[in-house]
Parts: sequence; structure tokens; C-alpha cells
Amino acid sequence: MLTLKQIGTRLLQRVPLSNYPYKPFMHKHKCIFIHIPKNAGSSVLALFNDTGGRKHAKYYDFYEANDYFYQQYHKFAIIREPFNRLYSAYKYAASGGNQSIMDVTLQQTIDKRCSDFEGFINNVLCYDFVMQQPLFLPQYLYIFDRQLNCSIDSILTYENLVEDWHNLAMKLTLPTKLPWKNPSKQSAMPRLAESALEKVKEIYHFDYQLLDYVEPIYETS
Repeated sequence: MLTLKQIGTRLLQRVPLSNYPYKPFMHKHKCIFIHIPKNAGSSVLALFNDTGGRKHAKYYDFYEANDYFYQQYHKFAIIREPFNRLYSAYKYAASGGNQSIMDVTLQQTIDKRCSDFEGFINNVLCYDFVMQQPLFLPQYLYIFDRQLNCSIDSILTYENLVEDWHNLAMKLTLPTKLPWKNPSKQSAMPRLAESALEKVKEIYHFDYQLLDYVEPIYETS
């Protein structure tokens, strides 16, 4: 006779519910995509024809929602050089984001305190700010546990995304060509004073340490 736990496990196997933060495509392909903001996540969602909106859930949100699926599915995320990700997030926030109440409020906060990226770093960016704003939250918090152990199976890099995605797609039997959505529109990264760079590296020091980025990599397009 089956125990209640065994019955529950079999039900989970037969009825893959798609409650938050899981999405239908994750059950279909037996994978979990940890969507870190400003890291080409919209391209991944487009590939899976997902129109359910962006859900920037962390690894433990998936685990707590359904640990069975979490253990069974292949978990992956895309990371990005912290300075370039910060600049992309700043440009998005300074333009009003998706024009939601929260994004417009953030835009107004930035407009009141600075007029450019370096001013944003000097006058707005701080530990409290990045911890309160999901758009600027350090990347490691999405995929590392409290002991600073990586909690997912595959990490793809924004800088080498075409090759990294192809390798993952071959492994998981997914489409190998990733559509490019919402590419950065800036023509060049701004050159900053050394003090501003050091502040970024200090605030995002775990991203640099755990994600193996040593120095800021200036994107050219």
C-alpha cells in the first residue's frame, strides 16, 4: 500500500502544475530558467514562446514552490559582467522602464539625484539601493545559496551567449538558435573615474568573485 508521500510524488509526476514561479515551458522541456534582470532573459522567453511576463524568481523560489520539480529539472541562468549589466539597468531605469508605477517612481528618484551614469554611481548607488531594487540586485543572489555554493546546473555568459546557448540546447534538446530581443542600444560604454569603478566593484564584489569576472569589460555595442 502506498504512503501519502508516495501518492503525492506520483501525482506530481503525472500532473505537472504550472504555478508560480514555474512556467508551462519549464515542464514541457524539464528545465528551470532563472531569469536575472538585464541578462537576455527576454530572448530565452521568446524562444519558448512564453508570453506570461518576466518573473525574476530566485533559485529558492522554485525549490520552495516544488522541490520535486526543482530536483528533477535542469536549472540554468545567464550571467553578465556586473559593470555592463549595471549600465544596462541604469539606462532602462532612467528611461522609465516598462512605465509601471514602480518603474516611473524609480525614474523620478534617479532624475532628482543625478544626470548621468557616473552621477548615478556617486549619488544613488549604494548597498541599500541595490538590495531594495530587483533590477539592480546582485546576480549571485539568484543562483547561490547562503554558503555561497552555486545551486543551479548550468551558467551561461552574456558575453559568449551564442556558443553557450548552443551547447546547452544540444544537451537539453532545445532549439539551438536564440532570438535576440531588447539588445542594448548604447553605442559605447562610458569611461568612468577610477573611484566610480572601485565603488561598483565593492558593491558587486560577490558577483565579481563568484561569477569569475575580474575587471570591468567595456562593451562596444
